[in-house]
Amino acid sequence: MPAAKELDPEASMWALFGAHLRFYRQRAELTQARLGTELHATGSFVGQIETAERRPHEEFVAQLDERLDAKGLLIATAVHAAKLTDDQPGWFDTFANAEAASRRIRTFQPQVIPGLLQCEEYMRTLLSRARVPHGTIDKWVARRLARKSVLTKEDAPEYWAVVDEAALLRLCTNQAVAKVQVTHLLDVIALNNVILEMVPMEAGLHACMDGAFVLLTVPGKGECTYAEGTFEGRMSSDQLGVAEVQRRYDLLRADTLSPERTRQHLRDLLEGMA
Repeated sequence: MPAAKELDPEASMWALFGAHLRFYRQRAELTQARLGTELHATGSFVGQIETAERRPHEEFVAQLDERLDAKGLLIATAVHAAKLTDDQPGWFDTFANAEAASRRIRTFQPQVIPGLLQCEEYMRTLLSRARVPHGTIDKWVARRLARKSVLTKEDAPEYWAVVDEAALLRLCTNQAVAKVQVTHLLDVIALNNVILEMVPMEAGLHACMDGAFVLLTVPGKGECTYAEGTFEGRMSSDQLGVAEVQRRYDLLRADTLSPERTRQHLRDLLEGMA
Protein backbone atom coordinates (compact mmCIF):
# COMPACT_ATOMS: atom_id res chain seq x y z
CA MET A 1 0.00 0.00 0.00
CA PRO A 2 1.47 3.42 -0.95
CA ALA A 3 2.27 5.85 1.85
CA ALA A 4 -0.43 8.40 2.62
CA LYS A 5 0.17 11.75 0.97
CA GLU A 6 1.45 14.35 3.42
CA LEU A 7 -1.05 17.09 4.17
CA ASP A 8 -0.49 20.81 4.71
CA PRO A 9 -3.47 22.12 6.73
CA GLU A 10 -2.21 25.70 6.36
CA ALA A 11 -2.29 25.66 2.54
CA SER A 12 -5.99 26.54 2.31
CA MET A 13 -9.30 26.08 4.09
CA TRP A 14 -10.01 23.05 1.94
CA ALA A 15 -6.63 21.62 2.92
CA LEU A 16 -7.61 22.18 6.56
CA PHE A 17 -10.89 20.39 5.89
CA GLY A 18 -8.95 17.48 4.38
CA ALA A 19 -6.68 17.30 7.42
CA HIS A 20 -9.70 17.24 9.74
CA LEU A 21 -11.29 14.52 7.62
CA ARG A 22 -8.16 12.35 7.78
CA PHE A 23 -7.91 12.81 11.55
CA TYR A 24 -11.50 11.72 12.15
CA ARG A 25 -11.26 8.87 9.64
CA GLN A 26 -8.13 7.47 11.26
CA ARG A 27 -9.64 7.93 14.72
CA ALA A 28 -12.55 5.77 13.54
CA GLU A 29 -10.00 3.22 12.25
CA LEU A 30 -11.43 3.39 8.74
CA THR A 31 -9.50 3.17 5.49
CA GLN A 32 -10.36 5.54 2.68
CA ALA A 33 -11.83 2.63 0.74
CA ARG A 34 -13.98 1.49 3.66
CA LEU A 35 -15.31 4.98 4.37
CA GLY A 36 -16.02 5.52 0.70
CA THR A 37 -17.93 2.25 0.44
CA GLU A 38 -20.06 3.06 3.48
CA LEU A 39 -21.03 6.40 1.96
CA HIS A 40 -21.55 5.03 -1.57
CA ALA A 41 -18.39 6.67 -2.92
CA THR A 42 -14.88 5.47 -3.74
CA GLY A 43 -11.74 5.41 -1.66
CA SER A 44 -9.96 7.54 -4.25
CA PHE A 45 -12.67 10.19 -3.91
CA VAL A 46 -12.16 10.29 -0.14
CA GLY A 47 -8.41 10.49 -0.68
CA GLN A 48 -8.78 13.39 -3.12
CA ILE A 49 -10.89 15.28 -0.58
CA GLU A 50 -8.25 14.72 2.09
CA THR A 51 -5.55 16.16 -0.20
CA ALA A 52 -7.82 19.05 -1.29
CA GLU A 53 -7.82 17.86 -4.91
CA ARG A 54 -11.62 17.57 -4.84
CA ARG A 55 -14.26 19.52 -2.93
CA PRO A 56 -17.18 17.56 -1.49
CA HIS A 57 -20.73 18.73 -1.96
CA GLU A 58 -22.80 19.79 1.04
CA GLU A 59 -24.71 16.53 1.38
CA PHE A 60 -21.53 14.44 1.37
CA VAL A 61 -19.96 16.69 4.03
CA ALA A 62 -22.98 16.09 6.26
CA GLN A 63 -22.65 12.33 5.73
CA LEU A 64 -18.95 12.45 6.61
CA ASP A 65 -19.61 14.51 9.72
CA GLU A 66 -22.30 12.11 10.95
CA ARG A 67 -20.39 8.90 10.18
CA LEU A 68 -17.17 10.13 11.79
CA ASP A 69 -18.91 11.74 14.77
CA ALA A 70 -17.18 15.05 14.08
CA LYS A 71 -19.93 16.92 15.97
CA GLY A 72 -20.36 19.55 13.27
CA LEU A 73 -16.68 20.46 12.84
CA LEU A 74 -16.45 19.11 9.29
CA ILE A 75 -19.64 20.94 8.32
CA ALA A 76 -18.44 24.24 9.83
CA THR A 77 -15.02 23.95 8.16
CA ALA A 78 -16.60 23.23 4.77
CA VAL A 79 -18.95 26.22 5.10
CA HIS A 80 -16.04 28.57 5.82
CA ALA A 81 -13.95 27.01 3.04
CA ALA A 82 -16.75 27.57 0.53
CA LYS A 83 -17.11 31.22 1.57
CA LEU A 84 -13.40 31.92 1.20
CA THR A 85 -12.85 30.27 -2.17
CA ASP A 86 -13.47 31.58 -5.68
CA ASP A 87 -16.82 31.07 -7.41
CA GLN A 88 -15.44 28.41 -9.76
CA PRO A 89 -15.78 24.95 -8.18
CA GLY A 90 -12.61 23.18 -7.10
CA TRP A 91 -13.52 20.04 -9.04
CA PHE A 92 -13.27 22.09 -12.23
CA ASP A 93 -9.83 23.38 -11.29
CA THR A 94 -8.70 19.76 -10.98
CA PHE A 95 -10.05 18.95 -14.44
CA ALA A 96 -8.62 22.10 -16.05
CA ASN A 97 -5.15 21.33 -14.65
CA ALA A 98 -5.31 17.76 -15.95
CA GLU A 99 -6.55 18.99 -19.32
CA ALA A 100 -3.64 21.43 -19.62
CA ALA A 101 -1.13 18.67 -18.82
CA SER A 102 -2.64 16.02 -21.12
CA ARG A 103 -0.87 14.52 -24.11
CA ARG A 104 -4.16 13.31 -25.60
CA ILE A 105 -7.74 14.47 -25.08
CA ARG A 106 -10.75 12.56 -26.39
CA THR A 107 -14.29 13.79 -25.84
CA PHE A 108 -17.88 13.11 -26.80
CA GLN A 109 -20.62 15.75 -26.60
CA PRO A 110 -24.23 14.89 -27.47
CA GLN A 111 -25.86 18.32 -27.07
CA VAL A 112 -23.25 21.09 -27.28
CA ILE A 113 -20.04 21.91 -29.10
CA PRO A 114 -17.08 20.85 -26.89
CA GLY A 115 -15.74 23.69 -24.74
CA LEU A 116 -12.32 23.87 -26.38
CA LEU A 117 -13.99 24.25 -29.81
CA GLN A 118 -16.46 26.97 -28.83
CA CYS A 119 -16.29 30.55 -30.05
CA GLU A 120 -17.02 33.39 -27.63
CA GLU A 121 -20.46 34.15 -29.12
CA TYR A 122 -21.57 30.55 -28.61
CA MET A 123 -20.25 30.50 -25.02
CA ARG A 124 -22.12 33.66 -24.12
CA THR A 125 -25.34 32.45 -25.74
CA LEU A 126 -25.29 29.17 -23.80
CA LEU A 127 -24.65 30.92 -20.48
CA SER A 128 -27.24 33.63 -21.07
CA ARG A 129 -29.88 30.98 -21.87
CA ALA A 130 -29.09 29.49 -18.45
CA ARG A 131 -29.68 32.99 -17.00
CA VAL A 132 -26.21 33.15 -15.48
CA PRO A 133 -25.52 36.68 -14.07
CA HIS A 134 -23.68 38.94 -16.52
CA GLY A 135 -20.64 39.37 -14.27
CA THR A 136 -20.31 35.63 -13.85
CA ILE A 137 -20.67 35.11 -17.61
CA ASP A 138 -17.71 37.42 -18.21
CA LYS A 139 -15.56 35.46 -15.73
CA TRP A 140 -16.52 32.06 -17.08
CA VAL A 141 -16.05 33.08 -20.71
CA ALA A 142 -12.60 34.50 -19.92
CA ARG A 143 -11.60 31.22 -18.27
CA ARG A 144 -12.87 29.11 -21.14
CA LEU A 145 -11.13 31.28 -23.71
CA ALA A 146 -7.90 30.94 -21.73
CA ARG A 147 -8.29 27.15 -21.66
CA LYS A 148 -8.50 27.06 -25.46
CA SER A 149 -4.80 27.90 -25.70
CA VAL A 150 -4.08 24.24 -24.85
CA LEU A 151 -4.83 23.41 -28.51
CA THR A 152 -2.29 25.85 -29.95
CA LYS A 153 0.58 25.77 -27.47
CA GLU A 154 3.97 24.42 -28.54
CA ASP A 155 3.42 20.96 -27.03
CA ALA A 156 -0.29 20.82 -27.79
CA PRO A 157 -2.05 17.49 -27.16
CA GLU A 158 -3.83 15.34 -29.72
CA TYR A 159 -7.47 16.39 -29.51
CA TRP A 160 -10.21 14.05 -30.76
CA ALA A 161 -13.80 15.27 -30.51
CA VAL A 162 -16.95 13.40 -31.43
CA VAL A 163 -20.09 15.55 -31.60
CA ASP A 164 -23.64 14.34 -32.08
CA GLU A 165 -25.42 15.93 -35.03
CA ALA A 166 -28.05 17.05 -32.51
CA ALA A 167 -25.60 19.67 -31.22
CA LEU A 168 -25.25 21.14 -34.70
CA LEU A 169 -29.01 21.04 -35.34
CA ARG A 170 -29.64 22.99 -32.14
CA LEU A 171 -26.88 25.43 -33.02
CA CYS A 172 -28.37 26.14 -36.45
CA THR A 173 -31.63 27.37 -34.93
CA ASN A 174 -29.71 30.58 -34.20
CA GLN A 175 -28.08 31.36 -37.53
CA ALA A 176 -26.28 34.49 -36.34
CA VAL A 177 -24.36 32.48 -33.74
CA ALA A 178 -24.20 29.38 -35.93
CA LYS A 179 -22.38 31.18 -38.74
CA VAL A 180 -19.63 32.38 -36.37
CA GLN A 181 -19.39 29.03 -34.57
CA VAL A 182 -19.26 26.86 -37.70
CA THR A 183 -16.62 29.15 -39.22
CA HIS A 184 -14.66 28.84 -35.99
CA LEU A 185 -14.96 25.04 -36.09
CA LEU A 186 -13.57 24.94 -39.62
CA ASP A 187 -10.64 27.09 -38.52
CA VAL A 188 -9.85 24.99 -35.44
CA ILE A 189 -10.05 21.61 -37.15
CA ALA A 190 -7.49 22.86 -39.67
CA LEU A 191 -4.94 22.38 -36.87
CA ASN A 192 -2.93 19.19 -37.30
CA ASN A 193 -3.60 18.06 -33.74
CA VAL A 194 -7.39 18.52 -33.83
CA ILE A 195 -9.81 15.94 -35.25
CA LEU A 196 -13.59 16.33 -35.27
CA GLU A 197 -16.07 13.60 -36.17
CA MET A 198 -19.87 13.79 -36.19
CA VAL A 199 -22.37 11.11 -35.23
CA PRO A 200 -25.17 11.50 -37.81
CA MET A 201 -28.78 11.25 -36.68
CA GLU A 202 -29.22 8.30 -39.04
CA ALA A 203 -26.88 6.28 -36.79
CA GLY A 204 -29.80 5.99 -34.37
CA LEU A 205 -29.07 4.67 -30.89
CA HIS A 206 -25.35 4.35 -30.22
CA ALA A 207 -22.86 3.18 -27.57
CA CYS A 208 -22.62 6.51 -25.73
CA MET A 209 -26.26 7.38 -25.17
CA ASP A 210 -25.49 7.84 -21.45
CA GLY A 211 -24.01 11.27 -22.09
CA ALA A 212 -20.92 13.42 -22.44
CA PHE A 213 -17.44 12.54 -21.20
CA VAL A 214 -13.76 13.36 -21.62
CA LEU A 215 -10.85 10.89 -21.71
CA LEU A 216 -7.49 12.37 -20.71
CA THR A 217 -4.00 10.89 -21.09
CA VAL A 218 -1.87 12.63 -18.46
CA PRO A 219 1.90 11.98 -18.24
CA GLY A 220 2.73 10.28 -14.96
CA LYS A 221 -0.93 9.61 -14.15
CA GLY A 222 -2.09 7.53 -17.11
CA GLU A 223 -5.67 7.54 -18.38
CA CYS A 224 -8.54 9.20 -16.54
CA THR A 225 -12.12 10.13 -17.30
CA TYR A 226 -14.16 13.23 -16.60
CA ALA A 227 -17.93 13.55 -16.62
CA GLU A 228 -19.79 16.77 -15.85
CA GLY A 229 -23.25 17.33 -14.44
CA THR A 230 -25.21 20.54 -13.99
CA PHE A 231 -23.47 21.52 -10.75
CA GLU A 232 -20.45 19.26 -10.42
CA GLY A 233 -18.00 17.21 -12.44
CA ARG A 234 -16.13 14.07 -11.51
CA MET A 235 -12.73 12.76 -12.50
CA SER A 236 -11.79 9.11 -12.12
CA SER A 237 -8.69 7.04 -12.79
CA ASP A 238 -10.35 3.74 -11.90
CA GLN A 239 -8.92 1.29 -14.44
CA LEU A 240 -12.13 -0.65 -15.01
CA GLY A 241 -14.16 2.51 -15.44
CA VAL A 242 -11.65 4.09 -17.80
CA ALA A 243 -11.47 0.89 -19.86
CA GLU A 244 -15.26 0.82 -20.21
CA VAL A 245 -15.40 4.45 -21.37
CA GLN A 246 -12.62 3.75 -23.87
CA ARG A 247 -14.48 0.69 -25.16
CA ARG A 248 -17.67 2.67 -25.69
CA TYR A 249 -15.77 5.52 -27.33
CA ASP A 250 -14.27 3.07 -29.83
CA LEU A 251 -17.73 1.66 -30.57
CA LEU A 252 -19.11 5.18 -30.99
CA ARG A 253 -16.44 6.10 -33.52
CA ALA A 254 -17.59 3.19 -35.69
CA ASP A 255 -20.82 5.21 -36.19
CA THR A 256 -19.23 8.58 -36.95
CA LEU A 257 -18.62 10.34 -40.22
CA SER A 258 -14.95 10.56 -41.16
CA PRO A 259 -13.11 13.82 -40.35
CA GLU A 260 -13.27 14.87 -44.01
CA ARG A 261 -16.99 14.08 -44.33
CA THR A 262 -17.58 15.97 -41.09
CA ARG A 263 -15.62 18.92 -42.48
CA GLN A 264 -17.73 18.84 -45.64
CA HIS A 265 -20.91 18.73 -43.56
CA LEU A 266 -19.78 21.91 -41.78
CA ARG A 267 -19.02 23.57 -45.10
CA ASP A 268 -22.50 22.63 -46.35
CA LEU A 269 -24.08 24.10 -43.21
CA LEU A 270 -22.15 27.33 -43.66
CA GLU A 271 -23.08 27.56 -47.34
CA GLY A 272 -26.74 27.08 -46.42
CA MET A 273 -26.54 30.09 -44.08
CA ALA A 274 -25.03 32.39 -46.70
